[in-house]
Amino acid sequence: MFATSPLFVLLSIAAASALSVIPRSTSDGGSCDSLRNACNANTTDLAFFYNNTACVLLTTCTAPTETPAFVLHEMGAPATQPRMTESFFYTMSGGKDYMSEVDYINAYYGQIAITPNGTYPSSVDDVTPDWLNIAAWTGFCDTLNIPYSNFADWFEYSDVAGVCPAVSSCDASIANTTTPCVPQPITDNGSCAEVESQCQLFVTGGLFQNEICVLASMCYAESTTDVLLRKIYNYNGQPAPTTQSEARLSESVFYNMTNGAQTMSLQNAIDAYYNALTGTWTSLGGPFGAETPEKTTTDGPYPTSTDYVSNFWGIISAWTGFCDTMEIPYDNLADYLSYASSSGYHPTC
Repeated sequence: MFATSPLFVLLSIAAASALSVIPRSTSDGGSCDSLRNACNANTTDLAFFYNNTACVLLTTCTAPTETPAFVLHEMGAPATQPRMTESFFYTMSGGKDYMSEVDYINAYYGQIAITPNGTYPSSVDDVTPDWLNIAAWTGFCDTLNIPYSNFADWFEYSDVAGVCPAVSSCDASIANTTTPCVPQPITDNGSCAEVESQCQLFVTGGLFQNEICVLASMCYAESTTDVLLRKIYNYNGQPAPTTQSEARLSESVFYNMTNGAQTMSLQNAIDAYYNALTGTWTSLGGPFGAETPEKTTTDGPYPTSTDYVSNFWGIISAWTGFCDTMEIPYDNLADYLSYASSSGYHPTC
Protein backbone atom coordinates (compact mmCIF):
# COMPACT_ATOMS: atom_id res chain seq x y z
CA MET A 1 0.00 0.00 0.00
CA PHE A 2 1.31 3.44 -0.96
CA ALA A 3 1.40 5.17 2.43
CA THR A 4 2.26 8.76 1.59
CA SER A 5 -0.54 10.90 2.93
CA PRO A 6 0.83 14.37 3.78
CA LEU A 7 -0.12 13.99 7.44
CA PHE A 8 1.67 10.65 7.72
CA VAL A 9 4.79 11.97 6.03
CA LEU A 10 4.98 15.16 8.08
CA LEU A 11 4.44 13.39 11.39
CA SER A 12 7.08 10.84 10.49
CA ILE A 13 9.55 13.55 9.51
CA ALA A 14 8.99 15.34 12.80
CA ALA A 15 9.79 12.14 14.65
CA ALA A 16 12.89 11.49 12.55
CA SER A 17 14.33 15.00 12.37
CA ALA A 18 16.75 14.33 15.21
CA LEU A 19 18.36 11.32 13.51
CA SER A 20 22.09 11.49 12.93
CA VAL A 21 23.65 10.69 9.59
CA ILE A 22 23.83 6.90 9.71
CA PRO A 23 23.73 4.00 7.27
CA ARG A 24 20.34 2.58 6.35
CA SER A 25 18.71 0.58 9.13
CA THR A 26 18.63 -3.20 8.89
CA SER A 27 14.87 -2.86 9.45
CA ASP A 28 14.58 -1.29 5.98
CA GLY A 29 12.55 -4.27 4.83
CA GLY A 30 14.29 -4.61 1.48
CA SER A 31 13.07 -1.42 -0.19
CA CYS A 32 16.59 -0.50 -1.28
CA ASP A 33 16.93 -3.90 -2.95
CA SER A 34 13.67 -3.21 -4.78
CA LEU A 35 15.24 -0.05 -6.17
CA ARG A 36 18.27 -2.06 -7.24
CA ASN A 37 15.97 -4.35 -9.19
CA ALA A 38 14.19 -1.37 -10.76
CA CYS A 39 17.49 0.22 -11.80
CA ASN A 40 18.87 -2.35 -14.20
CA ALA A 41 19.98 -2.52 -17.80
CA ASN A 42 16.83 -4.36 -18.88
CA THR A 43 14.57 -1.41 -18.09
CA THR A 44 16.96 1.54 -17.78
CA ASP A 45 19.49 3.31 -19.98
CA LEU A 46 22.42 3.14 -17.57
CA ALA A 47 24.23 5.82 -19.56
CA PHE A 48 21.81 8.30 -17.95
CA PHE A 49 21.98 6.93 -14.43
CA TYR A 50 21.34 10.21 -12.63
CA ASN A 51 18.32 11.03 -14.74
CA ASN A 52 16.42 7.92 -13.72
CA THR A 53 14.42 7.94 -10.50
CA ALA A 54 15.09 4.34 -9.47
CA CYS A 55 18.84 4.71 -10.05
CA VAL A 56 19.01 8.04 -8.24
CA LEU A 57 17.17 6.60 -5.25
CA LEU A 58 19.34 3.49 -5.29
CA THR A 59 22.41 5.72 -5.07
CA THR A 60 21.01 7.68 -2.14
CA CYS A 61 19.64 4.70 -0.23
CA THR A 62 22.94 2.79 -0.32
CA ALA A 63 24.97 5.76 0.95
CA PRO A 64 27.16 6.16 2.90
CA THR A 65 27.97 2.44 2.92
CA GLU A 66 28.33 2.53 -0.87
CA THR A 67 29.62 5.53 -2.79
CA PRO A 68 28.03 6.80 -6.01
CA ALA A 69 31.02 5.51 -7.99
CA PHE A 70 30.70 2.08 -6.38
CA VAL A 71 27.01 1.90 -7.26
CA LEU A 72 27.78 2.75 -10.90
CA HIS A 73 30.37 -0.03 -11.01
CA GLU A 74 28.11 -2.49 -9.24
CA MET A 75 25.27 -1.84 -11.68
CA GLY A 76 27.52 -2.03 -14.73
CA ALA A 77 26.89 1.62 -15.62
CA PRO A 78 29.47 3.86 -17.31
CA ALA A 79 31.75 5.50 -14.75
CA THR A 80 31.38 8.87 -16.49
CA GLN A 81 27.80 10.09 -16.32
CA PRO A 82 26.04 13.22 -17.60
CA ARG A 83 24.98 15.56 -14.85
CA MET A 84 21.46 15.32 -13.50
CA THR A 85 19.26 17.71 -15.48
CA GLU A 86 17.08 20.36 -13.93
CA SER A 87 14.04 19.00 -15.74
CA PHE A 88 14.57 15.59 -14.15
CA PHE A 89 15.12 17.17 -10.74
CA TYR A 90 11.76 18.92 -11.04
CA THR A 91 10.02 15.56 -11.48
CA MET A 92 11.22 14.64 -7.99
CA SER A 93 10.79 18.07 -6.39
CA GLY A 94 7.29 18.69 -7.67
CA GLY A 95 8.45 21.51 -9.94
CA LYS A 96 10.27 23.48 -7.22
CA ASP A 97 13.88 24.65 -7.52
CA TYR A 98 14.66 22.80 -4.30
CA MET A 99 13.75 19.35 -3.01
CA SER A 100 12.38 18.97 0.49
CA GLU A 101 12.55 15.92 2.71
CA VAL A 102 8.83 15.38 2.05
CA ASP A 103 9.49 15.47 -1.71
CA TYR A 104 12.25 12.89 -1.32
CA ILE A 105 10.10 10.53 0.75
CA ASN A 106 7.20 10.90 -1.68
CA ALA A 107 9.52 10.11 -4.62
CA TYR A 108 10.88 7.10 -2.75
CA TYR A 109 7.49 5.62 -1.95
CA GLY A 110 6.24 6.55 -5.42
CA GLN A 111 9.04 4.60 -7.09
CA ILE A 112 8.41 1.57 -4.88
CA ALA A 113 4.72 1.74 -5.84
CA ILE A 114 5.48 1.34 -9.56
CA THR A 115 8.23 -1.27 -9.09
CA PRO A 116 6.96 -4.82 -9.72
CA ASN A 117 6.96 -6.71 -6.42
CA GLY A 118 8.38 -3.63 -4.76
CA THR A 119 8.95 -3.75 -1.01
CA TYR A 120 8.14 -0.68 1.08
CA PRO A 121 10.38 0.46 3.93
CA SER A 122 9.35 -0.81 7.36
CA SER A 123 9.01 2.83 8.38
CA VAL A 124 9.58 6.26 6.93
CA ASP A 125 12.34 6.46 9.55
CA ASP A 126 14.32 4.11 7.32
CA VAL A 127 14.25 6.67 4.51
CA THR A 128 14.96 9.95 6.31
CA PRO A 129 18.63 9.14 7.02
CA ASP A 130 19.19 9.12 3.24
CA TRP A 131 18.13 12.73 3.09
CA LEU A 132 20.08 13.75 6.18
CA ASN A 133 23.26 12.35 4.62
CA ILE A 134 22.82 14.57 1.58
CA ALA A 135 21.69 17.57 3.63
CA ALA A 136 24.89 17.34 5.69
CA TRP A 137 27.11 17.09 2.62
CA THR A 138 25.40 20.01 0.87
CA GLY A 139 25.11 22.17 4.01
CA PHE A 140 21.33 22.36 4.29
CA CYS A 141 20.80 20.77 7.70
CA ASP A 142 18.86 23.82 8.88
CA THR A 143 16.03 23.68 6.33
CA LEU A 144 16.54 20.23 4.74
CA ASN A 145 15.55 21.94 1.46
CA ILE A 146 18.28 21.15 -1.08
CA PRO A 147 18.52 23.17 -4.33
CA TYR A 148 19.01 21.49 -7.69
CA SER A 149 22.69 22.35 -8.16
CA ASN A 150 23.68 21.12 -4.69
CA PHE A 151 21.72 17.90 -5.07
CA ALA A 152 23.33 17.24 -8.46
CA ASP A 153 26.76 18.04 -7.00
CA TRP A 154 26.37 15.29 -4.41
CA PHE A 155 26.17 12.64 -7.13
CA GLU A 156 29.14 14.09 -9.01
CA TYR A 157 31.52 14.97 -6.22
CA SER A 158 30.65 13.37 -2.88
CA ASP A 159 33.08 10.50 -3.35
CA VAL A 160 35.84 12.48 -5.06
CA ALA A 161 38.99 12.43 -2.95
CA GLY A 162 39.70 15.82 -1.41
CA VAL A 163 36.13 17.11 -1.82
CA CYS A 164 34.69 17.63 1.64
CA PRO A 165 31.13 17.79 2.96
CA ALA A 166 29.81 21.03 4.41
CA VAL A 167 29.46 19.16 7.71
CA SER A 168 30.03 15.52 8.55
CA SER A 169 26.59 15.11 10.12
CA CYS A 170 23.40 17.06 10.73
CA ASP A 171 23.72 15.85 14.32
CA ALA A 172 25.97 18.48 15.91
CA SER A 173 27.12 16.08 18.63
CA ILE A 174 28.53 13.80 15.92
CA ALA A 175 29.86 16.58 13.69
CA ASN A 176 31.73 18.20 16.59
CA THR A 177 33.58 15.01 17.46
CA THR A 178 34.42 13.90 13.93
CA THR A 179 37.90 14.64 12.60
CA PRO A 180 37.28 17.12 9.77
CA CYS A 181 37.73 16.14 6.15
CA VAL A 182 40.82 17.65 4.52
CA PRO A 183 40.08 19.35 1.18
CA GLN A 184 42.67 18.74 -1.52
CA PRO A 185 42.96 19.74 -5.18
CA ILE A 186 42.67 16.82 -7.58
CA THR A 187 46.36 17.33 -8.44
CA ASP A 188 47.21 15.98 -4.96
CA ASN A 189 46.89 12.41 -6.28
CA GLY A 190 47.23 10.97 -2.77
CA SER A 191 50.64 12.54 -2.21
CA CYS A 192 49.69 14.44 0.94
CA ALA A 193 48.30 11.28 2.54
CA GLU A 194 51.65 9.58 1.87
CA VAL A 195 53.61 12.44 3.43
CA GLU A 196 51.23 12.37 6.40
CA SER A 197 51.75 8.61 6.73
CA GLN A 198 55.52 9.09 6.88
CA CYS A 199 55.12 11.91 9.39
CA GLN A 200 53.55 9.44 11.83
CA LEU A 201 57.01 7.90 12.27
CA PHE A 202 58.52 11.18 13.46
CA VAL A 203 55.73 13.39 14.81
CA THR A 204 56.24 12.65 18.50
CA GLY A 205 59.63 14.34 18.19
CA GLY A 206 57.83 17.55 17.26
CA LEU A 207 55.63 18.47 14.32
CA PHE A 208 57.99 21.21 13.18
CA GLN A 209 61.26 19.46 14.06
CA ASN A 210 61.28 17.11 11.08
CA GLU A 211 61.23 17.99 7.40
CA ILE A 212 58.61 15.41 6.47
CA CYS A 213 56.19 16.61 9.16
CA VAL A 214 56.79 20.23 8.12
CA LEU A 215 55.84 19.23 4.57
CA ALA A 216 52.76 17.41 5.87
CA SER A 217 51.82 20.64 7.68
CA MET A 218 52.23 22.55 4.42
CA CYS A 219 50.08 20.20 2.35
CA TYR A 220 47.37 20.65 4.99
CA ALA A 221 47.23 24.35 4.06
CA GLU A 222 43.56 24.07 3.06
CA SER A 223 42.86 22.57 6.48
CA THR A 224 44.86 23.13 9.69
CA THR A 225 47.77 21.56 11.52
CA ASP A 226 45.42 20.91 14.45
CA VAL A 227 43.46 18.60 12.15
CA LEU A 228 46.71 16.94 11.05
CA LEU A 229 47.66 16.26 14.67
CA ARG A 230 44.20 14.90 15.45
CA LYS A 231 44.31 12.55 12.47
CA ILE A 232 47.75 11.18 13.32
CA TYR A 233 47.35 10.87 17.07
CA ASN A 234 43.74 9.69 17.10
CA TYR A 235 44.52 7.11 14.42
CA ASN A 236 47.10 5.73 16.81
CA GLY A 237 44.71 5.81 19.76
CA GLN A 238 46.41 8.74 21.47
CA PRO A 239 45.11 12.14 22.58
CA ALA A 240 46.26 14.81 20.16
CA PRO A 241 48.33 17.83 21.16
CA THR A 242 47.48 21.21 19.66
CA THR A 243 49.63 23.19 17.29
CA GLN A 244 50.23 25.81 19.96
CA SER A 245 51.88 23.18 22.17
CA GLU A 246 54.38 22.29 19.43
CA ALA A 247 57.90 23.76 19.48
CA ARG A 248 58.64 26.45 16.92
CA LEU A 249 60.00 25.45 13.50
CA SER A 250 63.53 24.08 13.73
CA GLU A 251 65.98 26.45 12.07
CA SER A 252 68.11 23.51 10.92
CA VAL A 253 65.08 22.00 9.17
CA PHE A 254 64.33 25.34 7.50
CA TYR A 255 67.88 25.86 6.25
CA ASN A 256 68.15 22.27 5.08
CA MET A 257 65.06 22.85 2.95
CA THR A 258 66.40 26.15 1.57
CA ASN A 259 69.96 24.88 1.01
CA GLY A 260 71.18 27.57 3.37
CA ALA A 261 69.26 30.47 1.83
CA GLN A 262 67.60 33.04 4.11
CA THR A 263 64.22 32.55 2.43
CA MET A 264 62.29 29.52 1.27
CA SER A 265 61.15 29.75 -2.35
CA LEU A 266 58.44 27.95 -4.27
CA GLN A 267 61.16 25.90 -5.95
CA ASN A 268 62.55 24.91 -2.54
CA ALA A 269 59.08 23.74 -1.52
CA ILE A 270 58.63 21.76 -4.74
CA ASP A 271 62.04 20.11 -4.40
CA ALA A 272 61.51 19.21 -0.74
CA TYR A 273 58.02 17.83 -1.37
CA TYR A 274 59.09 15.61 -4.24
CA ASN A 275 62.17 14.46 -2.29
CA ALA A 276 59.89 13.37 0.56
CA LEU A 277 58.02 11.16 -1.92
CA THR A 278 61.20 9.62 -3.36
CA GLY A 279 62.47 6.67 -1.38
CA THR A 280 59.70 6.92 1.19
CA TRP A 281 59.98 5.88 4.84
CA THR A 282 58.21 2.90 6.37
CA SER A 283 58.08 1.35 9.84
CA LEU A 284 59.94 -1.79 10.88
CA GLY A 285 57.65 -2.02 13.88
CA GLY A 286 57.29 -0.71 17.39
CA PRO A 287 54.68 1.31 19.27
CA PHE A 288 53.59 4.77 18.18
CA GLY A 289 56.32 7.20 19.15
CA ALA A 290 58.97 4.48 19.25
CA GLU A 291 58.73 2.94 15.79
CA THR A 292 61.85 2.02 13.86
CA PRO A 293 61.79 3.92 10.54
CA GLU A 294 63.43 2.53 7.43
CA LYS A 295 64.15 4.24 4.13
CA THR A 296 62.75 2.29 1.18
CA THR A 297 63.19 2.36 -2.58
CA THR A 298 59.47 3.03 -3.03
CA ASP A 299 58.49 6.30 -4.71
CA GLY A 300 55.26 8.29 -4.77
CA PRO A 301 52.49 8.81 -5.29
CA TYR A 302 53.60 12.13 -6.70
CA PRO A 303 51.23 15.02 -7.44
CA THR A 304 49.97 15.00 -11.01
CA SER A 305 51.48 18.47 -11.39
CA THR A 306 53.76 20.84 -9.49
CA ASP A 307 50.69 23.10 -9.49
CA TYR A 308 49.68 21.17 -6.37
CA VAL A 309 52.69 22.48 -4.45
CA SER A 310 52.17 25.93 -5.98
CA ASN A 311 48.63 25.88 -4.59
CA PHE A 312 49.55 25.22 -0.97
CA TRP A 313 52.65 27.43 -1.17
CA GLY A 314 50.42 30.21 -2.47
CA ILE A 315 48.17 29.87 0.60
CA ILE A 316 51.21 30.05 2.87
CA SER A 317 52.64 33.01 0.92
CA ALA A 318 49.36 34.87 1.28
CA TRP A 319 49.20 34.29 5.05
CA THR A 320 52.78 35.47 5.49
CA GLY A 321 52.36 38.45 3.15
CA PHE A 322 54.77 37.38 0.42
CA CYS A 323 52.49 36.86 -2.57
CA ASP A 324 54.70 39.05 -4.74
CA THR A 325 57.87 36.95 -4.46
CA MET A 326 56.70 33.75 -2.73
CA GLU A 327 60.07 33.90 -0.93
CA ILE A 328 59.35 33.43 2.77
CA PRO A 329 61.91 34.17 5.54
CA TYR A 330 62.34 31.81 8.48
CA ASP A 331 60.46 33.91 11.07
CA ASN A 332 57.42 34.32 8.84
CA LEU A 333 57.21 30.65 7.92
CA ALA A 334 57.66 29.68 11.56
CA ASP A 335 54.84 32.07 12.49
CA TYR A 336 52.58 30.52 9.87
CA LEU A 337 53.19 27.00 11.13
CA SER A 338 52.66 27.97 14.77
CA TYR A 339 49.72 30.36 14.47
CA ALA A 340 47.78 29.86 11.21
CA SER A 341 45.75 27.01 12.68
CA SER A 342 44.18 29.24 15.32
CA SER A 343 44.28 32.58 13.49
CA GLY A 344 41.02 32.32 11.55
CA TYR A 345 42.89 34.17 8.78
CA HIS A 346 42.60 32.60 5.33
CA PRO A 347 43.88 34.99 2.64
CA THR A 348 44.80 33.98 -0.89
CA CYS A 349 47.19 35.42 -3.42
